Amino acid sequence: MNRKGRVNGVEGPGVRPAEPVLRAAGLVAAVVLLAGCFTLDSFLFEPTKVDEYLRPGDMEDHWHVRFVIPDSLIEPVELVSSGGNRIYGFFVTPLPDTTRQLENATTVLYCHGNAVNINRFWGRVELLWEAGFRVFIFDYQGYGMSEGEPSAGACYADARVSLEYCLGRPDVTDSLVAYYGWSLGSWVATYLAADSVRPLGLMLESPYSSTSAIVREGGLLGVPGRFVAEADFDNERRIPQVGCPVMFVYGAEDAYAVPERHAEPLIDIAVKWGLDVTVEEIAGAGHDDVPELMGYPEYRQALRDFVALCAADTTGP
Repeated sequence: MNRKGRVNGVEGPGVRPAEPVLRAAGLVAAVVLLAGCFTLDSFLFEPTKVDEYLRPGDMEDHWHVRFVIPDSLIEPVELVSSGGNRIYGFFVTPLPDTTRQLENATTVLYCHGNAVNINRFWGRVELLWEAGFRVFIFDYQGYGMSEGEPSAGACYADARVSLEYCLGRPDVTDSLVAYYGWSLGSWVATYLAADSVRPLGLMLESPYSSTSAIVREGGLLGVPGRFVAEADFDNERRIPQVGCPVMFVYGAEDAYAVPERHAEPLIDIAVKWGLDVTVEEIAGAGHDDVPELMGYPEYRQALRDFVALCAADTTGP
């Protein structure tokens, strides 16, 4: 049975009291440190370049892309990020639905994982769109058609520019912007919430805690991540600063971001700091198949419920 519920709010059943490259990065850390090369940053990013997005022939079956969003509702976006590099994204508008007024008014800024490019995550955009949300997804520098090279600083700059774009749109309500981060994107979304603009809510799927945790998994027990990674990826430090409700959704069998070393410590930190926390632990799911194992209707409803909770927390009784 899936563990699910909410803490520091209305309790539910099973509430806890008071990508492949990233898993390999911990093992690589041991090698590079012993070899005198003190960075694993290049192993954190696995981009694929393209000259066009969303071509059916470029999609792999396990990405679960269904092409359900009408082309008329998909707006290509080009932005200028750090170093003058152009990055690319898509703003997706929902179909008007009088039964989904809150969802239709909410914009989800989606920060994707470390592999491939936007194409890899378009199936997730479709699920958010089907839940009724506006969605903006962007490619980090070096991914897809975006210029430059990926790094933590570049990812953060790309996210800030993307947020500025969303907040500048006349059809986006500033107080109804939520952040979603999957895998590596959990670091980016949490950074935005803690260091930039507080969102309506923060949704973290298959999150990593920190580069230090990845290093420890590689056998370098007690060696801080900064000694082998320049990337400022540290959800453990930033979660206390997000100042908004947080949803953690992850697979109980995640072999990459192992829950006991990543999601669960983050949940404990969030609870300790009094954040309103929603937990969706999906039995049998791994790192990449949470929506599939959870069930698409259940996944979409969990996101709607969380956004409703965030909106209620904002407006009060």
